[in-house]
Order: sequence, then structure tokens, then C-alpha cells
Amino acid sequence: MDCPRTRTGPETCPTLNLTCKEPLRLVGGASHCEGTLEAELRGEWRRVVTSGSWDLEAAAVVCRGLDCGSPVSTVERDGSDKSKVWDVRTYCVKKSSVRDCLYGDRSSVSLLQVLCSDSVRLVGGRSLCSGSLQIQDQSLAQSWAGVCEGALDRRGAEVLCRELGCGAPLLQGALSPLGQTFHCEGNESKLMDCNRTRTGPETCPTLNLTCKEPLRLVGGASRCEGTVEAELRGEWRRVATYDRWDLEAAAAVCRDLDCGSPVSTEKRDGSDESKVWLVITDCVKKSSVRDCLYDYTSNSLLQVICSAPSTSIQEVKPWVQAPSGT
Repeated sequence: MDCPRTRTGPETCPTLNLTCKEPLRLVGGASHCEGTLEAELRGEWRRVVTSGSWDLEAAAVVCRGLDCGSPVSTVERDGSDKSKVWDVRTYCVKKSSVRDCLYGDRSSVSLLQVLCSDSVRLVGGRSLCSGSLQIQDQSLAQSWAGVCEGALDRRGAEVLCRELGCGAPLLQGALSPLGQTFHCEGNESKLMDCNRTRTGPETCPTLNLTCKEPLRLVGGASRCEGTVEAELRGEWRRVATYDRWDLEAAAAVCRDLDCGSPVSTEKRDGSDESKVWLVITDCVKKSSVRDCLYDYTSNSLLQVICSAPSTSIQEVKPWVQAPSGT
């Protein structure tokens, strides 16, 4: 309101909707989409720490606020120096934004590190490993564009799922973002590293992709029963929880493993204390196990028995691209 204004008569017009960037940054990484989380409040940049749980679901808010892709990994650890930090309430972040949930004026050595994908993301899915595929198109002022069904084979889908820290693709098919055809060898670390054939923009159905959750049950009579283990940041560990664990939570495990419905589940103490992935039970019931894990040490374990491998989804045969012109 300090700006000079030209006053005109009242008019009827569409209401303006405006989005301002969050005052966030990731520092010390290879790109603006990875590093140690810092935020600005009252004109001061500080590291962000949390006294609660910090998981991929919370990191997804950071990635979205930075206009990056999907969260690939996140970790809470101690740094080398003690300084003033901003505390963040994780449960608040998941409902709002980092900036809206900062408080405190204390010093700490802790820090939060986040790695987001640069130019690909899955949106609108049940978990961070499923959803509609989008890419960030450099030719459209960094905007995110939907990806069409049409021109990516299984190898390309495998590259994408691996880039996002997920398991193998469950649904295969052809993908074609804005007329680009990806030609992946299968050993690329990122989808955007694949060779592409560029054509004009087209109108097409949006691709929905589901990658397997990096999860397993071990020590049982089949792959659908045993002790829950999960992979995060390339490391397999037992999964434990200090929350109440029930059949509703176990249903998320059975669903992610394509193992039908939970028959029984138990939380108990194992024989040795070691590093585990601690899971937030309420988070699991809304998303998936992978999205709700963080570092911990415990002798606890979770055992789950699922009914059986589901017969509703058959193993998908490798997709074969049709000859050009068909």
C-alpha cells in the first residue's frame, strides 16, 4: 500500500490468487534440492531442528516448498558446531508449511538433511512411491508438467522408481512427457539422464505409476509373514514402534507387500538391541511404512502374518513397444 496507485472505478473481475515462496533453503548439497535445512524467520537464517519425529512425509513439505521433486531420503543428525536454531513441530509441518511451524530461541548441534529429486515427482498417490508422474520442463520456466502414457518402457520406469528411492515398478507401460520419448538403458541414476526424442506438445492421458515399497517380512514360512524390515537410504533394518500397533497398521504392511489382509500382528522384544527404523503408527495408517520412518535404536520388533499373496493383481508381463506407425 506504500506503492503509487492509479485509482479507477469499481469493477467486476476474477479474484487474484498469489503464492509466495517459502523462506527455505537446503545448503551444502550438490544442488538446491539437497542439503541441510535452513529457514528464515524475522530476518534471520538458522538451521532447522526438531525434537519430535522427522520422516519422509515431513520432508515432502520441504521439497514442495522449494519447488523440487519427491523426497528421496532425510536424516536427523548432529553437526559439528552448536548455534542458534529454529525448532519445528513436525506434526504441524505435515498440515501446513515449515515457516508456519517454527518457534523457539535455543542452541543445538542438531540438523536435518533432506534429499529431493531434482526434476521428477509422483503426485496425488497413496504414498510417496505412487501417483501421477510429472517432470520439471526447463523450456516452460521451471513449471511442472504432467507425463503422458506412451513412450517409456519398463527400463525407464525402473530408473524412475530407483531415483525416488522406491522399489521396482508395479505398473509398466509407455510414458511420454510433452511429446518427449525417453530411451533408457536401465543403468541411469536419473530419468532425465536418459536419451530423449523431442516432439511437439500433445494432449494425452496422464500416467499413473506405482513403485513397490522397499519392505519385507523375514523369518516366516512365506514372504507374507515374519518380522517387518524396511529399506531407507540403502540400509535394511528391523522396523519398531513405541506407539500402539494394531491390525489396522499391519494392514498397511500387507497392502504394500501385495499380501492380502492381516491375520495377526504382534509387537515384542527381540534378542538384541540394534539400529532400527522407528515408525509412527498413525502416519502409516494414512500413507505407507517407508514414508513414516526415522532413526532409532531398540530391541523391539514387529511381526505380521498376512492372509496370502493377493490374486487381484497378477504379475505384469514386460511391456513391448509397438512398431512405429502402429
